[in-house]
Amino acid sequence: MQPPFKKAAISAASQQIVGTVPAPVFVSRPRSQKIFKSGPFELTMVTPEHTYFSQLLAGLVRQIKELPDFSDDKRIGVMTDFGGEHPTATFYTYSFLFLAADKGGPFIKHVQALREKHKLLTPYSEFAYKSLKHGPRGRALPEYLDLVDNLIHGAIITVAIDKRIDTVFGPTKREAHAVLVEQLSTTQLGTWDGDAAEKALRVCHMLSAFWALLSSDNQELLWYSDNDRINEDGKKRSFSDLQKMFTHVLGLYAQHAPRNLRFGKSFEEKGFMEDLLSVPDLAAGVVHDLLQAQQTGADYIPGGNERIPLVKWTGEPSKFLSKIALQIVRTDDGGIGTGIVNIVPASEGSPRGKVGRA
Repeated sequence: MQPPFKKAAISAASQQIVGTVPAPVFVSRPRSQKIFKSGPFELTMVTPEHTYFSQLLAGLVRQIKELPDFSDDKRIGVMTDFGGEHPTATFYTYSFLFLAADKGGPFIKHVQALREKHKLLTPYSEFAYKSLKHGPRGRALPEYLDLVDNLIHGAIITVAIDKRIDTVFGPTKREAHAVLVEQLSTTQLGTWDGDAAEKALRVCHMLSAFWALLSSDNQELLWYSDNDRINEDGKKRSFSDLQKMFTHVLGLYAQHAPRNLRFGKSFEEKGFMEDLLSVPDLAAGVVHDLLQAQQTGADYIPGGNERIPLVKWTGEPSKFLSKIALQIVRTDDGGIGTGIVNIVPASEGSPRGKVGRA
């Protein structure tokens, strides 16, 4: 197993975990009309002084073969959802839907018509992974996934991290979390407990890495997330602390900052944003269950026939949407392994799929 930090002790590397607020440096890049761009991809700002997690991310992105080309787009949106919090889960999953925000109108229009057709306008709720047994929502799912494939230009990226890996920021959870909590406090980024700090920084590092690969100069970014403990407003910290944390970490990965950066989270009164937020929710759930089934040797993922269209969709290519699943696992010898997750749908009528590491 490689050391959690290269050429840096925890105390010295902690600044690289949190980072500093980046100056808006804009770099010219030729425009392209292509829907996708091909790898290999590099996180060029990641050096040996970065955290071990940054090194893992740099290695993972080199294995990605294709990403969306947003070079002609002015606004990029990212919808996020995270899974694996329940005690029986064996992976934490972090799912990111990046999309060309200015091209989202047709998707919103057609999903509204789909909801009207299946009487899903009231109450207005997500196509959530845990609620696919609901009759009308389950019947609408194949059509919804077809709209996602044909009307969203972007990428759905899901990172699964083995729960046996206590921390990705230090040699032990105890040491790393003490450093994280102290650094976030002294940097005036809120008062966090160790587990929440670990989760928030994992998310910020991954989102920053993907932004560096997908974006170019003079683009706007909207980050919209489901309600979660890392973006809650409380007495000791608030949603704004997560926002500031992200801007600090962003400078570790990207030379260019968003021209305009906006944040949002799910409102009590649901609307069309939930139809976009449903995509990472579904991806986080199905990727977790497929990986857990592989790890435990189970023949089927939990649930019934209502999840068959989702398993099939996850493993099928799309005209406009890159579908990427990555995993970071504890190996039998105590080390850490990484790789692309290849998902191959099983035979028709079976709520399972084959997964493998590239």
